[in-house]
Amino acid sequence: MIRSNLLRLSLLSLALLLPGPGFPAGVAAAPQEKSDAEKQKQTVADMRNLGTALFSWLVDQVDTTAGQQAHPGTAPAGPKTHRVPAAGQPPKGQDPNAKPEKTFDVESSPLISLQDLEDFLVPKYLGEIPEIDGWGSPYEVRLNTDNLMGKTVMSIRSPGRDGRYSSDVYEIAGFDPTDYDQDLVWADGFFVRWPQKH
Repeated sequence: MIRSNLLRLSLLSLALLLPGPGFPAGVAAAPQEKSDAEKQKQTVADMRNLGTALFSWLVDQVDTTAGQQAHPGTAPAGPKTHRVPAAGQPPKGQDPNAKPEKTFDVESSPLISLQDLEDFLVPKYLGEIPEIDGWGSPYEVRLNTDNLMGKTVMSIRSPGRDGRYSSDVYEIAGFDPTDYDQDLVWADGFFVRWPQKH
């Protein structure tokens, strides 16, 4: 009696898992592989989320540093207001005739370890650090902790589907979103290389 009930239970379990004649089609089927478009979308979202966390951390560090420099030994009193230049005007101290950068050098900031990144961001800014992109390659994260007011402070990049970085210096531009082998690059609050529909 027990043996026949076990056999019946085993056959029922098998029927639920295996599609075939007389069996429902894949009630508990294995998850399907994501498309390259879904992998790219996930990678962009991960980079945006991690970048937002990094930028929030940076703002807090700069505010704290500025407050400590103004009043050594004390923390800043509250949030700071920042002057935003009017549309079409360069930020204070920048040459109004300077042309915008057309390339970005990833190596302008040093690499940061996953452990150091977690120490800075988890749990205050992010629940967990995304370690791999949609295709399974590790993200490369760079952070210039020695000069938080430098020209370039942070960047994140993914090598795309092919798993190989095409360069360390990138033209700042979007690319055809169906070219999944393109590197994706985020730096200092903006995407440097991103999938862009034409």
